[in-house]
Amino acid sequence: MTLHFLPPAIDPYETAVDDAIATCNGDLRGALKALIIANEFLERDLERALAPDGSPSIVHDGNACMRIVNWADDAKT
Repeated sequence: MTLHFLPPAIDPYETAVDDAIATCNGDLRGALKALIIANEFLERDLERALAPDGSPSIVHDGNACMRIVNWADDAKT
């Protein structure tokens, strides 16, 4: 009788880390920097969405899936 062992389930965080590093051509520092920048954009948009003055946000954009973001321009604000 042969026993077959299945590989352990892949942790989704490990997969996300591997994808981020691969996207940056193996550059760990570049992957970390990209994730920090992406997180800052998400935090800023969440703050706008929760602001009492009703600042515009992609959360309220009815056409969010078609939105074009110019990251270079957004980083200046």
